[in-house]
Amino acid sequence: YFERFDYCLKVHTEIVTYNFKDIIMFMVELHETVKNIYESNLDKLEVFECKDEFSDTQSFCDHYGHKIEDSCNAILIKSKKPKEFYTLFCVLGSTRLDVNHKAKKVMDSKKVSFASKEEAEEVTNQIYGGISPLGLPQEINIFIDENVLRREKIFIGAGNRVSKFFLTPNSLIELTQGRVEDLT
Repeated sequence: YFERFDYCLKVHTEIVTYNFKDIIMFMVELHETVKNIYESNLDKLEVFECKDEFSDTQSFCDHYGHKIEDSCNAILIKSKKPKEFYTLFCVLGSTRLDVNHKAKKVMDSKKVSFASKEEAEEVTNQIYGGISPLGLPQEINIFIDENVLRREKIFIGAGNRVSKFFLTPNSLIELTQGRVEDLT
């Protein structure tokens, strides 16, 4: 664990001397939609840099040694009837969103589908494969599966494919104003 932490610290920081004082500068690339949220919630969010090729949940877990049960995937669902709108669902990587029953019910929709990559990027203003429940447009409702609350700490996308946020489930609820439901 400490070796991994030391490695991450070296990757994420640079020491700069300013006015004869050493300053540690943080160098992780943050997406513009989440940057202010991160800066306002340093006590709740830990940022982790990852390589693009390891951004997908299973690859991230395998490469960096994290549990799939601690991943919280953001899934954008499109309502087609009675009206068109988008909703984001947060579920653990080890579970599956019940789209046809539970998601439909909380959305109060008759017909739903997964948002396409193009739709997801356009609606969220974030990068597919790293979409975060943080920093979304206000009209997107967020639902969090109750199983997420059973984890001590989870990780979520940070709006791009090169960084993740680690946080507690309660912080996720607070920062997203998401509603907790049985979704899996």
